[in-house]
Amino acid sequence: MHIRKLHKDEPDIDLALIPRLLAGQMPQWADLPLHLVESIGTDNVMIRLGRSLVIRMPRTPVAAQGITKEQALVPRLAPQLPVPVPLPVGVGEAAFGYPWRWSVYPWFAGRNPLPGIADDHLAIQLADFVCSLRRIDTFGLRPVGPLHSYRAESIARRDCATRATRATRASIAACDGLVDAALTEAVWEKTRDVIDYAGPPVWMHSDLHPGNILVRGGRLSAVIDWGGLSLGDPAIDCLVAWTLLTPNTRRVFRAHADVDEDTWKRGRAWALSIALVALPYYRDMNEQITAWAKHAIVQVIGDIVPEL
Repeated sequence: MHIRKLHKDEPDIDLALIPRLLAGQMPQWADLPLHLVESIGTDNVMIRLGRSLVIRMPRTPVAAQGITKEQALVPRLAPQLPVPVPLPVGVGEAAFGYPWRWSVYPWFAGRNPLPGIADDHLAIQLADFVCSLRRIDTFGLRPVGPLHSYRAESIARRDCATRATRATRASIAACDGLVDAALTEAVWEKTRDVIDYAGPPVWMHSDLHPGNILVRGGRLSAVIDWGGLSLGDPAIDCLVAWTLLTPNTRRVFRAHADVDEDTWKRGRAWALSIALVALPYYRDMNEQITAWAKHAIVQVIGDIVPEL
């Protein structure tokens, strides 16, 4: 069974490849049943391995760099975080035509929260997670190479830059009836007026949206997918305030997240820009990403319209 591709630069991945990889590198798990996971994530193929494990295989070269970071760095961060995060129990190597390293992780029970469905307690837990992450020592590492993220750069570069992933205005046009283009353009013009971060780089998850959050019984049970782990601006992890929360729970989150006005405004600008880029790209292939992108756009517009 060939696994459906989401990006142009993906290798062919066949489910029949997995037993061969396991037999050669992790024979203790080679006979466990396999089941493809329908995940909101788009960077890695996820394959359930038995009842308690999951395989993550990068889909792209950038995602392959992310897996390497997860393997090396997340175990150093995990003891200082208030919620479980996935730690690799097996590290696989390229073989049989598959070009990158891959990982085996414990399977975390839980579900992705729906945008707009979160109470004050979940908002507080998310704020506690964000605070805890940014306070962890950076071990003398610097935001270069794999630890540099474009999501730590100036918001101005998200405006009309040549890279498609940064061209927010072009994405507004590409939304093609999904948003009120004139209103969204006016909101972006207001939102992008922020002060750049000038402080020391801190740890950033950098992709804190509902697809990378697990809840059980309405409570935060895990934060997953650490491929975007990098050093930079703490504002980016405020993303969740618009991709998941509502005005009331957003106020609770902010009160507990200990962020200043400039950081908050940068986080809001990132949320709007990322959502506007994601919406036209994933509109026909990923219902969940489309849902949180729409939610974020509505939330930011609701914040900004009173200021126009």
